[in-house]
Amino acid sequence: MTDTPTPPDGWYPDPAGGGGLRRWNGTAWTDEVRPAAGGSSAEQFSSRPETPAAPPVPPTPNTDVPASPAASAPPVPRADAPAYASGQSAPDHAAAPARPAPSAPAYPTAPAAPSASAPARRDIPTNTVWIWLVVALPLVSLVTLFLFDWTTYIQESIYASLYPEQAPYAAAASLAVTAGASAFSFVIAALTVLFSFLDWRQLRARGIDRPFHWAWSFFVLAISSGGVYIIGRAVILRRQTGKGMAPVWGWIALTLVTIIAVAVWVALLLNALLPLIEELQYYGY
Repeated sequence: MTDTPTPPDGWYPDPAGGGGLRRWNGTAWTDEVRPAAGGSSAEQFSSRPETPAAPPVPPTPNTDVPASPAASAPPVPRADAPAYASGQSAPDHAAAPARPAPSAPAYPTAPAAPSASAPARRDIPTNTVWIWLVVALPLVSLVTLFLFDWTTYIQESIYASLYPEQAPYAAAASLAVTAGASAFSFVIAALTVLFSFLDWRQLRARGIDRPFHWAWSFFVLAISSGGVYIIGRAVILRRQTGKGMAPVWGWIALTLVTIIAVAVWVALLLNALLPLIEELQYYGY
């Protein structure tokens, strides 16, 4: 067992208390006391023997790691730290329960940038046989104007109205012609709707996104033409493929031809009926 080293002979703080100094002779405390610097007179002449206490053991310096000056320096209070009364300890912030930070309000999201329009797909063919049949159907009605003998039909109708007893069959013939013309117009309208549907289906099969709907072709019942479907179809195809206007130009050209042909037909019909009109005027009808 290693003996604990004792401090050398000298004056040390009195272990009995009182604030004075007591002499240590190197091995034990003596009865010699004296006041400390600035002590009272009662402490200077106190001679009551006290039980000597064990001398303080000076700390052994640690020579392995030099002490940092910042570690031994007392903490410097901050200027903005709150002051506490004597005997009151500062609150332990580490032991306090952590409060959740208030969540910041969500920033409104900006509107998404408009997506760029898809490039035109010029590789998709837009012409179908069905759309050209829709364009060409008015020619069928136009041809019937010149194939039917309208001059004879009108003359017989006029004579039947003037002399009904001589032409009893004229009323039935007129009714048959009217019914035939109505049925022919209905067939043309039905074919327009059918060909429009087949054209719409073929465009979808080729990759056109939502082509103009074929149901718009029912306007043929109101205007006797498939122009509504033809124009609407061209607008959609123009946006997606950059082409598809050929049927529109064909329909416009055919419409102009039809107007001119009807005007010519009316002129020829009036020229054929002019002698009949003069005869009726001569007989006073």
